[in-house]
Amino acid sequence: MRKSIYPFLVSSLAGLWTAPASADQSNEFLLEVPAQDVTVDLQTGLLLKKGVTGQCIETVSNAGGHQLIAAKSPGDDHPTITVNGEIRPLQAKETAKARLGTLRLLRDGSLISLRTWKTGDKQTELLKDGEILLTWKRGIAVKLIRARQDQVTLLLDSSTEAPRLITQRIDRTGSDDQSTTTLVEFESCQPERLRLSGESLWARMSCPERGSGLYKISLETGEIGTPVLSSPTAEFVSLPKRKGRKGLAVATLSGSQSAMQFYYAVTGLLLGQTGEVRACSSDAEGLQSWNQSYRTRALAKLYRKTKHPVFAALAQKSIRLTLAAQNGATKRSGPSCAWSSTIYSKGEDDRLNLMINQAMIANALSDGCNDLAKACPTALRSQIAKTQSCLAETFEPDFDNDLELYRIAADAEFRFAGAAAPWNWQTSFAGLLSDLDEPRYRTRAKTITEKFLASWSDNQDGSLWRYWPDAYHLEKGRTAAQIAGQRYEDTGHAGISLLSLAQLPSAGSSLPIRDIQSRLNMLLASGVRTPRDLDGAGPKSPKWFPAGGWANFATDAFRTRYTTPIPNRSAADSIYAYAQLFDPMDDFSLSIDVHRCTDICRIEDRFTYSSWMMFLDRNPFFKLSLSE
Repeated sequence: MRKSIYPFLVSSLAGLWTAPASADQSNEFLLEVPAQDVTVDLQTGLLLKKGVTGQCIETVSNAGGHQLIAAKSPGDDHPTITVNGEIRPLQAKETAKARLGTLRLLRDGSLISLRTWKTGDKQTELLKDGEILLTWKRGIAVKLIRARQDQVTLLLDSSTEAPRLITQRIDRTGSDDQSTTTLVEFESCQPERLRLSGESLWARMSCPERGSGLYKISLETGEIGTPVLSSPTAEFVSLPKRKGRKGLAVATLSGSQSAMQFYYAVTGLLLGQTGEVRACSSDAEGLQSWNQSYRTRALAKLYRKTKHPVFAALAQKSIRLTLAAQNGATKRSGPSCAWSSTIYSKGEDDRLNLMINQAMIANALSDGCNDLAKACPTALRSQIAKTQSCLAETFEPDFDNDLELYRIAADAEFRFAGAAAPWNWQTSFAGLLSDLDEPRYRTRAKTITEKFLASWSDNQDGSLWRYWPDAYHLEKGRTAAQIAGQRYEDTGHAGISLLSLAQLPSAGSSLPIRDIQSRLNMLLASGVRTPRDLDGAGPKSPKWFPAGGWANFATDAFRTRYTTPIPNRSAADSIYAYAQLFDPMDDFSLSIDVHRCTDICRIEDRFTYSSWMMFLDRNPFFKLSLSE
């Protein structure tokens, strides 16, 4: 017998999120995503994904009688990848600084993968069974749309060229003109999600003159017409298979602002990385500091706002596995309370314990535990507090009493070793210090915050600041005039600083909130492709769309934009922004129209919700249930 869990919430909360793995399983609290064949036991954290069980099963796919599984154990740098039970070693010591991206299993059992480097030439590579077939230079974003034995279909995008869809032969190496075919030139349009169907490309994208929505493009002509479904909320969705259903499933939304923000936050968390499968990661690729930290914050924030145990259970799992990935728990070199990374280190065997990564992770754990309140177990709360104190002591030798700022550790195998740390490092660590009971640390956090705010300037569009403190430039021998000519902070790192400032008691009334909001509105005025830098300079790209800590200083324009899928809406800092914006006290009304699209799109189902509880209980995408 399976039934809705909501009537049980008040009486069952404590047992649901604190039961150990050995607890009586007669009453299991489950998250099920039927279209993905995924079930998560929220008491134990275990996933059952297409018949495979584990805490962190990232991928299970089948093709041509072969099965691919990618999974991690707590603290793993990279997933263990197997095909038909045999390990495929796609990452080696010499490639440890690269991030492994999309992974596709072909019908002959071979593997296609994308790999991106954060050091050296910072190139992106396409590999087949570990052999590099294609390489793209820094600045080109590559998405794998389809993979076959003889060719791949790719979306290429950069700040200097319009996006384009290409096919590339891979049955031989090289990238000469004869082996590459351009299928679609998107020109001024910005594609977000693409689906190939026969000789057609379905694209969810925005075009300045044609509008936002779903487009159907012939691969023979590549011509972009008008939207088949005109709506800025149009999104591809996955639904359980049903006899007689044909065409692509596409959802459009309407409703109150807060309801739509809740929808995007919840679907981002529960339908992507379902069951917090990346929480087992070490920070080798930055997955703890730049992915899991934001997801932990988002889950805990939604719990604080709703008191729904699904968010508490997943936040608990995230916190538990993040702590299990620390150096001490994984017997790695470096401070036992830190999370080491490899992507920016110089040598093959070097692991870095950079201050910014530690602060991002530790602050998320602390803030997440605070938002969980009584739902954060005492043991986890205690371990988080010990981690904060340990990190403060670890980086104490790097504090420069004359500058009253932190330096990057002088002995780090890092190209900026010994330099005055960037402002986003300083403010994030100030956030950690402000949580500690020691007066000297709280005073230091206040001083750092004041020095950061004192470095700001402004113009008619609002607040401006730079990535590096002036001390960094002065030590490089730069004059005041040369410092004034340095570029301003980029929007991504600005969001990190703002996230910390929003939590710092010492910022308080000193924060020029209106000026920050004016700057945010200026950035949003550029549309989907926002500028890199705060003053509007630098390349424009969807990757610079404001997210993360910008949500703590939201404007009306920002809130409105976040009632639709923003660029990279499934990114962790975007999900955090949606969760931050959701207000449970606001009116909640949500309508979801599910369309089936062939030559045209027809409404197949319509769902309406008058509360967030109703959406969690009766939506077509996932089930939360208590089975007896």
